Amino acid sequence: MTNAQFTNAIEIAKGNADLSRIDTQILFGYGLRNFAPVAATLETVAAVIRWECVMLNGEFDSIALDNLHHIFRRKVTVV
Repeated sequence: MTNAQFTNAIEIAKGNADLSRIDTQILFGYGLRNFAPVAATLETVAAVIRWECVMLNGEFDSIALDNLHHIFRRKVTVV
């Protein structure tokens, strides 16, 4: 996953798009050491970003975003 793709996924996650019906199961376990690289859509990545990084006050956690970016750039190919 490139930096531009991750930035686009963040913009989708921050927007008003309905991501509730996106199946994110392909990315379950992304933080595990033996997680194999996968191909996913930009919307799937955005749904995971929204789920993992939105805090209770509605803002995005920058540390969580950085962790996701570090993992996704090696483990996710956007199709």
